[in-house]
Amino acid sequence: MREWWTALAVGAAVVTALTYPLVPRMGSMARLDGGDAKFGLWNVAWIGHALLTQPSHLLDANIFYPHTGTLAYSELNLGAGILGFPGYALTRNPLVALNSAIAIGLLLTFVLTWALVRRLTGSPGAGLVAATLFTFCPNIPTRSAEIQLLMTFGIPLVFLAFHRFHERPGVGRGAALGAALAVAGLACAYYGLYTGTALAAMALVMADRRRAYWTGLGAALVTMGLIVAPVYMPYQAARQAVAAPQAASAENILAWSAHVSDFLASPTFGDSWWLPALGRTLGPWQDPMFPGLVMLALAAVACARERRREVAAYAAVAVLAAWAAFGPRLGLYSLVANSIPGMGLLRAPVRYGILVSFALAVLAGFGARRIVGRRPVVAAALVLLAAVELTVWAGPGTRPGWALSPLPPVPAAYRMLADLPDGPVVVFPFPYQRTDYHNHTRAMFWSVFHWKPLVNGYSDVVPPDFDQIAVPINSFPSPAAFDIMRARHVRYVVWDIEPYDAASRARLLARFPPYAQYLRQLTTEGGVWLYEITGWPNGGGGS
Repeated sequence: MREWWTALAVGAAVVTALTYPLVPRMGSMARLDGGDAKFGLWNVAWIGHALLTQPSHLLDANIFYPHTGTLAYSELNLGAGILGFPGYALTRNPLVALNSAIAIGLLLTFVLTWALVRRLTGSPGAGLVAATLFTFCPNIPTRSAEIQLLMTFGIPLVFLAFHRFHERPGVGRGAALGAALAVAGLACAYYGLYTGTALAAMALVMADRRRAYWTGLGAALVTMGLIVAPVYMPYQAARQAVAAPQAASAENILAWSAHVSDFLASPTFGDSWWLPALGRTLGPWQDPMFPGLVMLALAAVACARERRREVAAYAAVAVLAAWAAFGPRLGLYSLVANSIPGMGLLRAPVRYGILVSFALAVLAGFGARRIVGRRPVVAAALVLLAAVELTVWAGPGTRPGWALSPLPPVPAAYRMLADLPDGPVVVFPFPYQRTDYHNHTRAMFWSVFHWKPLVNGYSDVVPPDFDQIAVPINSFPSPAAFDIMRARHVRYVVWDIEPYDAASRARLLARFPPYAQYLRQLTTEGGVWLYEITGWPNGGGGS
């Protein structure tokens, strides 16, 4: 127990230091600088809100009104939502929900990686080194705006369950392995499916002739299906209701496949110094996945000095995951995608890179054991060295890591909406071009402070009627736009005036006088106007 408490304490310190100031400013700062960041915050907060109010309507998120099941238009992010739920339940603060999900998820990754490497090597110190290397491998801070890609804890959880099963195969431990794989998939669909394929490779390399081994693997598949099915079936039903695509396009998959430069790029303090030269020689990168010099050096020690079967198995996982990350160009990804149900929904082979870092971190644990021995001071020095190397340096040519921003003051219009009677809301400007739809996340972000239904919305899947209304609704107030509002029972209209230039604002104000009797002004404080629709130009009462 002392070793476990030590791992937890070291993990908490590393997470706090390498995400600073996320933990101490949990309720007042967050990633707010783009569509993905705002979407993630809204997603995690919605799950907390739904679980507290109407759990049976969890999928009926407050976007694309009057459509239902709209949470299923993108990945559900149930793992992050559940991790963030206690913080949201205690504070009702959406930033606490998001940031606590990130901090807890990373801490789980650290502790589970430590437990795995400790089990394989017998060295708690080596486990701490490997846990630091994987939890903050360079791919993680560059994905800090995408909450599902921070839920890496499922990967060590699955392999920890596998090695426990491998030691004593049976139906019970097989079922536990299946449950672990289900958790990984519900936390992040990419990691669940990609880890499942890596697990298949591991299971073959470590194959056991005993009947209990294969029976247990069968139990794992059945258990995983039983856990995932109650979530996957309504998810698919909601997507089919709007004829959502059932597979990513070939062009999309190629665009999100790795290049050599991805595996050589890193935003971290220790490894970013060669980025300018890398850009000049190999061209741009999209997903920095260089594992780090410390990780590579320790993994090389393991491969050179260890002859254990587990070392060969993790080396094989690293090679196969890197191969698959290059997508259809090198063939393996296509073979896997055509063999595994659900893989067709995924568009980014490059995300196999996280499994490369994971496998190398485990190998680094074997290498660290050779160096650490029984000397905790050496383990502490290696942890510190790894942490320094992996500190994010947002310098030239790098993408932001933990680029947190303070929460701006909540406009009076949104605070007022929280206390007004229920009714759907439209927020203007209403982006009408597909390439601008991500800007609807601005309305989604502010909705976490009132939770009224929104006609606005952004997701991987967009309902066809949303495209149809996106242009004409922007003429509001006008007869055609009032018809759209009336068909959707819209009660409140918000204008965020900041994006409007002077000419656009003048045109907007010129449209108001003929419809003044149908609109009641509630507030214009802070440049955010809130109106209530009290009637309809073509007859009828208010909303």
